[in-house]
Amino acid sequence: MKIRGDFVTNSSSASFVLTAEKDVLEDNIKHFKDSEKNGEVQLLTFLRDELEKEGIKTNIMGREYYTTTKKFSLGKSVFLDDSINSDEIQKTDFSKLSNDEMWDLINWIVVKGKGSDLFGVGATQTKELKCECEEDPRDSQ
Repeated sequence: MKIRGDFVTNSSSASFVLTAEKDVLEDNIKHFKDSEKNGEVQLLTFLRDELEKEGIKTNIMGREYYTTTKKFSLGKSVFLDDSINSDEIQKTDFSKLSNDEMWDLINWIVVKGKGSDLFGVGATQTKELKCECEEDPRDSQ
């Protein structure tokens, strides 16, 4: 499935810092398990495991946070597996998706802001985008 994204027309990418508090991830995973929202459980569990594996653990004011840097495509479209219904993330089974497909989905939800299905996860772009766009809305400001 091809999901339309933002204004960029080429295949440029940028690095993002992903951040999540461990307790928030754990609480959300438990809540969504109890609510039988398996899609969100799978996404949050994947993200938690990846952050634990490749991220940096930091303690701020007695709370444990994970951070990692990830490069995401800023292209106009994100390609998602045909089995994914973007309106039913909560009910979707992601168990057959590859890690790259899971990261594409996380890009679509967190970076492109196309859903609120990953509560407690933030993304901040780490470098200025050098865009070769048909029209860059930043130029009109």
